[in-house]
Amino acid sequence: MQIAPGVPGRQASKALQNTNQLLATTDANLKKLSGRTLTPAQQDTLTQIKNYVSQARKAADNGDPQRAYNLAHKANLLTTELVGH
Repeated sequence: MQIAPGVPGRQASKALQNTNQLLATTDANLKKLSGRTLTPAQQDTLTQIKNYVSQARKAADNGDPQRAYNLAHKANLLTTELVGH
C-alpha cells in the first residue's frame, strides 16, 4: 500500500525526519544491548527489531514515508522494552 503519492511533500518530509530520529534511537539502544546475554525470547525480539529496521529503511528508499515511520516506531518500541529489562 503506497501512501506516498497522496502525501503532501512537507508531511512526507516530516515523516522521514521522524523515521530517521527513531532509527537513530533504535541503533543507540541496540548498541546498549550488544554486550548483554539475551534469553531466547529476547533474541527473537532482537531479530524482529532488525527486520523492522531493514524494512523501514527499504520503505523510506522506496518513497513510502508512512510505512517507514510505522516500522521504525515498532523497532524503537521493542528496543526500548529490551533495554529496560
